[in-house]
Amino acid sequence: MDFFWIGLLFWLLMGFSVFFLMLGLMKNRRIHFVFSALLFFPVAYYFRGAENAWKFMMFYPLIPILLAIFFVKKR
Repeated sequence: MDFFWIGLLFWLLMGFSVFFLMLGLMKNRRIHFVFSALLFFPVAYYFRGAENAWKFMMFYPLIPILLAIFFVKKR
């Protein structure tokens, strides 16, 4: 049985993306939202080729970007 490193990488990227999204929501910092979106871009690119409802995962990086733009108060 082989170990799939790309699967581990995708799970780590998704986990850290959700972690930075939650951290951004708690601390209300724009940089955490941007990190969340950037970490999920390779996974979103992979899901872009899906033939079912999973293809909508490619729009997940838009959520942290929109939160960074609208949710964080301007100084």
